[in-house]
Amino acid sequence: MKKYLTFTILLLAMLVTACTSKPKAEAWLTKETKVNLPIPNLNQNYHDQQLLKFKYKNQENSLITLVDVNQNQLKVIGLSVLGIRLFEIEYNGEIIKTKQNIFIKELPAPQQVLSDIMLSILPIQQWQAVLPEGWQLFDKQLHRKLINDKQETVIDITYQESPTNKIRKPIHIQHYIFGYQIAIQSMEAK
Repeated sequence: MKKYLTFTILLLAMLVTACTSKPKAEAWLTKETKVNLPIPNLNQNYHDQQLLKFKYKNQENSLITLVDVNQNQLKVIGLSVLGIRLFEIEYNGEIIKTKQNIFIKELPAPQQVLSDIMLSILPIQQWQAVLPEGWQLFDKQLHRKLINDKQETVIDITYQESPTNKIRKPIHIQHYIFGYQIAIQSMEAK
């Protein structure tokens, strides 16, 4: 009986530890390359409502995202096109809190959506600090490219022209390694 009580206490202790552990703020750039996400540090607040159209393996799916960056906190809410809440992600520069309401296998993982959004809106300097050695992020006019250490384009982001000096808004993301494309349409009033 003592063995079972000790085993039960040990099992409960492991469960409590697992429930209170902080998920690492990491993202996969390729199947072999994982990086720590940079702190979402912007000089201004950012808000956008976006319709994302994913194209992956000859299938197309859509998702609405509400993106807010405020005081170095990033929050992304993913909705179906019918308005059903699919997931919510909060990232404060240290930990990611994810709440998955409905899992749809045809859509990317919430962490991948978070990574793509951060890659498209954060300044290059913040990303360059966390990229692996030899990797670079370049901005040229309305494009941003992530290049790996073999000089191959991993991700290509296209932006719309901005009449103000506000944060550029992406309109297309192509991930060459994972083989998906995202067309992005801002739903904000102009």
